[in-house]
Amino acid sequence: MNLQKKVWVASSTHNNEEIFCAKTHIELKKKIKNLITIIIPRHIHRVNEIVDEIEKLNLQVCCHSSSNKNLGEIDIYIVDTFGETKKFHKLASSVFLGGSIANRGGQNPLEAARFGAKIFHGPNTDNFKDVYKLLKNFKISKQISTPTQLASSIIFKKNKHSGSRIKNIGDKILKKTIKELDNLFNNEFKKT
Repeated sequence: MNLQKKVWVASSTHNNEEIFCAKTHIELKKKIKNLITIIIPRHIHRVNEIVDEIEKLNLQVCCHSSSNKNLGEIDIYIVDTFGETKKFHKLASSVFLGGSIANRGGQNPLEAARFGAKIFHGPNTDNFKDVYKLLKNFKISKQISTPTQLASSIIFKKNKHSGSRIKNIGDKILKKTIKELDNLFNNEFKKT
């Protein structure tokens, strides 16, 4: 990946969210010329359909599995392979989480947040209500509703402090959960 480019990620996107993100790219590109938008669809079997739709917006698209790694003129980079989301979350300072514009209840934002990314999402986050509430309180996440609003909110500098904060919270929750499980098991064995 050419690190001379400004990068942001749209992760776990659902139908129509890729076009939402492509329109965000068009808005951003008015001010930022060396921009690449990485889209990681939730269901990669839709990649051909996604590429066709994005190309209708006159954007240059490249897939991760492609042998073409010259990203000079590429607008949208689509991750069409499994198990590589973490690598792209580490790269980005801003991550849009899918399933939140499409009414799917949203996707888990914690991995991207752990790497210090600013998290953006639509109004539909019922699957992770408490997590998004926590991230909002820490000013790590922001709800958006239009491509223009997302474009004006995207940042290109990581907040490493916020990533550390999320990791520490996760560690505390894990320790508390383990302690509670130990107490449950100990109490259960004392009964027998």
